[in-house]
Amino acid sequence: MAKKRRHPSESALKVLFAKSGNLCAFPKCDQRLIADEQEASKPLGEMAHIIAAEDHGPRGDATMSEEERCAAENFILLCPTHHSLIDKFPYQYNTHVLREMKRVHEARFEKLPDSPGHALYRECLYASFLPITRLPKVVFSANTKYRKSNVLELFDAIDAKNHRNVTYAFELREQRLYTFFDLSSRDNPFIGSYDSDTVCVHKAADMWNTPENHRLYVSLLNRALSSLLKRKGVSFNSDHKRYFFQADQQSIERKFTYKSLAGVTSSPSVVHQPITKISGQPKSFWIHYAANLSFQHVGHKEWVLTIRPERHLTKNGFEPYDHSSVGRRITRIKSTMYNWQYLQQLQLWREFLTDAKPRKSILFMKQTITIENCLLNGVIEWPGIPEDQRNLEAQVHDEDLFTSAELREIEDADAEFSSEIDEELLLEENEL
Repeated sequence: MAKKRRHPSESALKVLFAKSGNLCAFPKCDQRLIADEQEASKPLGEMAHIIAAEDHGPRGDATMSEEERCAAENFILLCPTHHSLIDKFPYQYNTHVLREMKRVHEARFEKLPDSPGHALYRECLYASFLPITRLPKVVFSANTKYRKSNVLELFDAIDAKNHRNVTYAFELREQRLYTFFDLSSRDNPFIGSYDSDTVCVHKAADMWNTPENHRLYVSLLNRALSSLLKRKGVSFNSDHKRYFFQADQQSIERKFTYKSLAGVTSSPSVVHQPITKISGQPKSFWIHYAANLSFQHVGHKEWVLTIRPERHLTKNGFEPYDHSSVGRRITRIKSTMYNWQYLQQLQLWREFLTDAKPRKSILFMKQTITIENCLLNGVIEWPGIPEDQRNLEAQVHDEDLFTSAELREIEDADAEFSSEIDEELLLEENEL
């Protein structure tokens, strides 16, 4: 037998209608809920549940009691159009959104100076990118016999034994090899794979001024990032332009330990198989933490690495999950990634990318890509969202002897290399 739904008490109805001011609570909707005196016996207003009356309804919550579901605080008064809208899109109009909508609307008709709902909260807004403080100043190129069609032969030609930990950032364009490595040096990892008599030096600042060369430069940056992350067990999905954690070869499930926004050590499963709540059985796919990582040129000489948290699905931790529902499943997962969860994902990725140190430097002999481990932020004052006040600690990593020594070494090498390049370019200009 179906359980009979309880209805709100008469006093709850009076409170709800009195506080709603005879208007729909949806923003910018001025629909009167009792049109005129003739229609007073047939009000248009509909009581929409914030937490659904049934566990399986929109915004359902099985932990809520019947008394709480029927309280005036759990209802928002809407016109029929907007009642249908919020139930049709429960992820967009979640409980936090509806409670704030209700609070703002009812505040129009009941101004209480001492009400905590009118207090302004100071909150920090964080940018979802990491600043880049150092980039390669030049790109080297030379004629080569290698093309994209035989690029694997180029990898075979590289002396992997002597350059095992080198980040191989290069591009093959129009019969030329482009890279951040100094091709005029005998120590570069590509030696022997190009014509040393055809080496050219291209200023990065000049390349940024033309669309085609700008794309080439960004492509080199992306190659460097992909090479770095591959050594850290992260792959790139070219179809969806996202990086994702690879599964552990033995256990498949993979964890990553880092310090969360609350300042505590956390070890989430960055690769895991979800469990069906009802049956307790594992689902037919694995979820991998993922992110869209993108180098962006935001100013004259200002670059950042943007981070957009994503998800990636596989059949068994390794094979692509090609089911027709993949897009819907990922969208559903991302739709529940609210502000706090989103910031946690940013925290996880920035700690992973930088090894929980003040910065991460990707080296190309004397040239460097330096990614700073800090989230730029600004403070605002606003009414806030009820139940959404969290203690957040966006850690700033202190320098130690090792990071300070590494930074000085990079700065010295950068200054020496810049001087060498300036002299070389000046000599070429004089010869011309």
